[in-house]
Amino acid sequence: MAALDTVLPRLAAVTGTPGVAVAVATSTELRTAATGFADLATETPMTAETPAPAGSLTKPVTGLAFMRLVEAGMAEPDTPIDRLLPSGLRGPEPEPVTAAMLAAHQGGYYGDIVTATAHEAPAEPVLDYVRRRHETGRAVEYGGALPLRTKPGPYSYSSFGVGVLGGAVEHLTGEPYGAHVQREVFTPNGMRNTSIADGTRNPWATGSAPHSAPNSAPHDATGYMAFGDWCVPSPPLRTAAYPGVGMHTSVADFGRLLQSLLRTTAGEAGIVRRDTLAAMVAPRVPRPSPHGVRSFSGLTFELADPELGEDWWWGHTAAFPWGFWWEARVWPRHDLAAVAVGNRWDMARFHNPATRSAPGLAVAWAGNWAGSGSPETFGALDGRPRWTGPRPSQESSRWMGILTGERTHGLLGVTEPLPAATLDAMTRGARCLGGPEPEGWDPDAFVGGVAQAQALAPDPAALGALGRELGPAAALWMLECGASSADLTMPVGAFAYPAG
Repeated sequence: MAALDTVLPRLAAVTGTPGVAVAVATSTELRTAATGFADLATETPMTAETPAPAGSLTKPVTGLAFMRLVEAGMAEPDTPIDRLLPSGLRGPEPEPVTAAMLAAHQGGYYGDIVTATAHEAPAEPVLDYVRRRHETGRAVEYGGALPLRTKPGPYSYSSFGVGVLGGAVEHLTGEPYGAHVQREVFTPNGMRNTSIADGTRNPWATGSAPHSAPNSAPHDATGYMAFGDWCVPSPPLRTAAYPGVGMHTSVADFGRLLQSLLRTTAGEAGIVRRDTLAAMVAPRVPRPSPHGVRSFSGLTFELADPELGEDWWWGHTAAFPWGFWWEARVWPRHDLAAVAVGNRWDMARFHNPATRSAPGLAVAWAGNWAGSGSPETFGALDGRPRWTGPRPSQESSRWMGILTGERTHGLLGVTEPLPAATLDAMTRGARCLGGPEPEGWDPDAFVGGVAQAQALAPDPAALGALGRELGPAAALWMLECGASSADLTMPVGAFAYPAG
């Protein structure tokens, strides 16, 4: 852990991340480190106890909750999911799909992001949402540009699919999903700062007591949309498929959960039995793998290639738009687990891979150093943030707004305009990461850009035309911000157009 303490400030500075927190656990010890800020405007420090939207780290929680029901004899992994849901919930004559297929992303749902909804939207029970989406028959992204369903069997990552599995947990137990996982998963593992953002004011819900009680728990970190080194607070969003992406947690809390699972791999009693956990982390289907390294999907876990031997790991990468990236891994043969979060989303790149993000690198290095030993020296590690990208101007402030509006109202399909108070908080909370505050930031131009994109959303063709109209100046600005090509990536093709 001393090595991570040394390198973490430099890692945050190089990746332009306002704040980073890491927890590293063995079966007997949990240690944490953090650097930077949970909120730049207030200079609130990032800590290991700071909660943040954890996106897809929710999926293993849902998987564990379901497998506990399997152990109780209430279901089997290969039970057809429609036997575990209210009759007709997925429509008439749905394709045969098992619970395990949903957990391994083979359930026949198109890839999605977080099935986002406005933060102020009324709460909707997950079973009602699942029924409504099947009645609509279209994906959320770009207003339903793609169908909701595809052929079951092949790998197709879907937060909605795990949301359906969470609906089965709710239906089988007869209690709200949030209440169930709080009692069965969070509380037994001492996850005091963990909650489910289901839009309610119930005790397990994000933003309700005890989570928002004064002096009882830290406030959530602020997520940032990064345009080069200029950071704008991300719009507050929720997910309608909260069993797939709705958890808020801290690295310390999730580290406690990983530590419990690490002990289970050694035979200790835990949330699930050792054989159950082994079934969850057994490869079921290959998944797309960056850089040519094979990886697989288990039951709500992502798995490295078993041929790695002693260095084999399982865990999950996670994100929540547009401000947070997480990485969590367990190396059972090294008796090690690590989880990290950073509050930056690089808006010049739709996807922030683990090989470029502060959380991904921190966790990967923790695992590497466990196997080979940490470096004896690091050389000069300057952890001071510094400007490396373009300063904001009136023109680029508008471009930032357009990209924010396209991603929120087009890609995510959020129909409601962002409230004026939210936009005001976003523009007032914008900050740079290094050096004096620039003079070029134009809040009115940013708000105007958001409105310009929102007026065209969710139509991907119209948004694409708007991106092209911005011309070479905007394209080169994207390159300055770190894009891999001179392109505003409006729309994001995988969610706007059918494959092939």
